[in-house]
Amino acid sequence: MLKKYIEILIQFHEAKTSNISKSVSLTSGAIFFLIVLPGIFYFITELTRISFDITTVIKLPIAIISVGIGLFFLAWASWSQVKIGGGTPAPNAPTQRLVVVGPYKYTRNPIEFGAILYYFGFGCILGTLFHGLVCMFLCSIIGSAYHKLVEERELLQRFGNDYAEYKEQTPFLFPRLISKDR
Repeated sequence: MLKKYIEILIQFHEAKTSNISKSVSLTSGAIFFLIVLPGIFYFITELTRISFDITTVIKLPIAIISVGIGLFFLAWASWSQVKIGGGTPAPNAPTQRLVVVGPYKYTRNPIEFGAILYYFGFGCILGTLFHGLVCMFLCSIIGSAYHKLVEERELLQRFGNDYAEYKEQTPFLFPRLISKDR
């Protein structure tokens, strides 16, 4: 099943994508991943009925900073894919070139890194620290599974040795503060 899905992703890569299609993909992806999915994670947390919290004076600034840094990484990585890679983060309008600069110089998955921070802040703002931690945990588990099981295989097929070398030199998720020279 994964093999078939990766084949479909390769077909998207080979197809020409219009700017309108790229814009629609970015917009729908942003709505789903920045509003719908963290909302679902928050709802799952509410079902547990477990909570602990730190005072709002401490929680709110941490949450706002986390959302801000997360959105920064999401925007920077998306911009890099559009401007440098000639595509988008959406599987139906993928990059045409391997992006290894900008945030991709520090981590292979800056979008997931940004999303983890964003979901943590989102959960904290709407609920408690516990909500933020559960949202962050669910995001990291789902995102990492997708990247390891699907995206890495697809990128290896599309970009071959260039991706294999990049993968070997660049951390999976947590950014390296000092990058290795390429």
